[in-house]
Amino acid sequence: MSPCALLETRHASTQAVALDQRLSFWEDYNASTLVGLKCNSYAESGFAARQDNLQLQAMRLARIVGNEHVVERDSSMIRGVPKESIFVSLVSGSGSFFYQDGACQVLEPGELVVYRTDKPYLFGFAGAMGQFIFDIPQEQFAERCLKRFDRPLKVSLHNGGQRLLLRTLGERTRAFFQQPLRGEAEGYQEQAFQLLASIIAGQAGERPINALSAAYLLAAKQCIQEQLADPGLSCERVAAQTGISTRHLARLFALEDTLPSRFILEQRLQQARQLLGSGQGAGLDISEVAYRHGFASQAHFARAFKARFQLTPSEARGPQ
Repeated sequence: MSPCALLETRHASTQAVALDQRLSFWEDYNASTLVGLKCNSYAESGFAARQDNLQLQAMRLARIVGNEHVVERDSSMIRGVPKESIFVSLVSGSGSFFYQDGACQVLEPGELVVYRTDKPYLFGFAGAMGQFIFDIPQEQFAERCLKRFDRPLKVSLHNGGQRLLLRTLGERTRAFFQQPLRGEAEGYQEQAFQLLASIIAGQAGERPINALSAAYLLAAKQCIQEQLADPGLSCERVAAQTGISTRHLARLFALEDTLPSRFILEQRLQQARQLLGSGQGAGLDISEVAYRHGFASQAHFARAFKARFQLTPSEARGPQ
């Protein structure tokens, strides 16, 4: 399939639905596409909303806009429509509130809340709203973002580094929804995971980061993503292209408890694993997968892959 082909986007809108049927329509669509919930609205003009949904390899995305309303996922809904995901909601438009585990979080536009879908919650929007939802399976979230997550986490705009990361996440997600090219889906997903991991770790107090360091780290990661397929990619090259010293580059990645070289290897292995598990990778030789992800030899790739995932590349393949 052409890399210029677009991912299939599912759409839903209440515009053509009768006013007295809009809430049930919205609930049915969300139960089949995103998560089972109950919806209520007190807007004088009636409930109005639209939603776009994308399926990526390791996460789902939703873009929602609407007027004032409240959604609730209660215990009966959790039993009737079970879902074990972590939702990351980046809000825009009016103010909103989120309630789970006995705590209420008030969210300003541009802020983010992380929560579990296997616990009851209430999410309310005071006026015209917008929302990006990152729907991540719990095991993926534990591997890529935060190993143990039990209670909702709010990320505010008070810290300069977090503000930059949140804005970058919103801008890149908005651009991807505007043109969700199949050939760019893997790169976008990796960027989203990296940004989410940095945002969440910073808020949890594990790896606080200032705005300048966040900007340099984003630039370095972008350089790496653009050149992963090049076996000659080095820490020295990344530092030079980012405009900093190799020592400074190492200090930046130390904020995330890693090394630049380890980050490069991890990105190559993660992307190789996703390719192997996809239909596109089913017909490729292991040597081709290794070459596409910057490994100079199949043997080195196989050893590194087995050490990281406790699987051989052949065992990680999707259904033939």
